Amino acid sequence: MPELLLEIGGRMFEVACEPGQENSLHRAARLLDTEATKVETAIGRQPEKRTLLLAGLMLADTTSSLEDRLAATEDRLRSAEERVRIAEAKSAMLAANALKMETEATHRISAADIEKLREENEGAVLALTRVLQEVNELAARVESGE
Repeated sequence: MPELLLEIGGRMFEVACEPGQENSLHRAARLLDTEATKVETAIGRQPEKRTLLLAGLMLADTTSSLEDRLAATEDRLRSAEERVRIAEAKSAMLAANALKMETEATHRISAADIEKLREENEGAVLALTRVLQEVNELAARVESGE
């Protein structure tokens, strides 16, 4: 287990840590040393325990504030993600509606085309009526033996 010598508040401390945690511990010691220096600057040299307690409390306060900001940021992020999901859903719905309208527009029949189809239908009905008359006349002749 690595042993580190750390300076905090002008005092040296020997600390053991897990292998690979040396850099993290050095960084934490620098933060605590910065706060201990602030304490000593503000209220003068204090007993070691008091200086470290006050420095630790200051770091805890900073950490708490950062945690609050992180939670608020995460809330805003979740809200933004929800708004993005809603916007994406609306966008997909609008795209589907646009495609539907485009499809309907390309399959719409003009008034002239409808009139032409009506005329063709009437012509077909007349032709079928004539054919039916001829068939009936032929049937009548066949029945009468002509």
